[in-house]
Amino acid sequence: MYNKMEHADLPMLLLALSLCGAGLLLAASMEYIGAAQELTSGSTDGLLKRQAAAVAAGLIFREALILFGSRRAVKAAPFIFAGGALLTALTFSPLGVSPAGSDDRAWLELGGTTIQPSEILKLCFIISFAAHLDRCGEKLNSPGALGLLLLHSAFPAALCWAQGDQGTALIFIIVASWMLVSAGISMKWRLAAAVMIPAAGWAAWRFLLAEHHKQRLALIAQPSLDPLGAGFQQLCSRRAIAGGGWLGSGLFSRQRDLVYVSQAQNDMIFSYAAQTGGFLLCAVIIILLFAAVLRAVTVSHRSLGAGALMSSGTAALIFSHAFLNIAMTLGLAPVIGVPLPFVSSGGTAAACMLGATAFVRAENRKESYEDNDHTRPEPQGLDL
Repeated sequence: MYNKMEHADLPMLLLALSLCGAGLLLAASMEYIGAAQELTSGSTDGLLKRQAAAVAAGLIFREALILFGSRRAVKAAPFIFAGGALLTALTFSPLGVSPAGSDDRAWLELGGTTIQPSEILKLCFIISFAAHLDRCGEKLNSPGALGLLLLHSAFPAALCWAQGDQGTALIFIIVASWMLVSAGISMKWRLAAAVMIPAAGWAAWRFLLAEHHKQRLALIAQPSLDPLGAGFQQLCSRRAIAGGGWLGSGLFSRQRDLVYVSQAQNDMIFSYAAQTGGFLLCAVIIILLFAAVLRAVTVSHRSLGAGALMSSGTAALIFSHAFLNIAMTLGLAPVIGVPLPFVSSGGTAAACMLGATAFVRAENRKESYEDNDHTRPEPQGLDL
């Protein structure tokens, strides 16, 4: 009989903890230097304690997901997705809040604390979309099955867009696309999607994007259009990154005044890492993030069924967050509120990203199925 003991992938855990360690180091640095000079919007007092609590909560959440089991999760996928969607929809109720400096209503205020339910919805979506893809099997490329999959992925993206959280909506689109390719969507549908991208971009510009969204996109090509307004944050971020040099000013040095960057503890943490730790620290963070994505993809290739697709979804989640966040801090993408995985401050995002690593599992290996006469079709996987 199949051994039901479930083991999360140890290399993935070590990579995630290394990145969390970098985040805690930067939080300690920001709290120390922030006591002497203004570094960012909001207070840096207690930042390390809050970040450590988020990491601890994430590890507990991760263990809970492992104990629940991927097979139970797949069976309960419709209910899990509905629960995540309902929790996110509560942001439109009186419980929903928009923190200072934010233009989206994406948080819930519960008992004196705030959570961002769309971060939980990302995990619910990975589980439910993996289960949906696995059920499709050989019918994946039929128009009817593909249409239902597109509706499945469009719903959470539309929900987050309605919140005003375009960054999270884009994350859902990237994760869904990655998982579709991993599941084996045919080349004809990939080519059709590529042909439709320009038309979709025009339609979004014409009908979906507000003026401030268009302004943010225009600032990518010309940041000086609004240097004291919409472009100020990215201009400061680029100055901070350029000023860090190879080794930075020192993580615990107060000898030099640092460039003020709004949300440096959160979405712009990469600019603070560059300013204090230099190119060297940034390179370490990028290498660890790439290794985490590669590990999740590798486990996905070695797995079968919904387990493989959940691991693939985790790779997509980490990659999309890392790519968009770093591009945003460099001024190569608009500011859309996407945190750096495992590193940025933020309780719900940090805890859920650690929770997602539970989907990268050794118990889903092909050998486990082959030894027990499982014949579930193998997904293609996604090569990097």
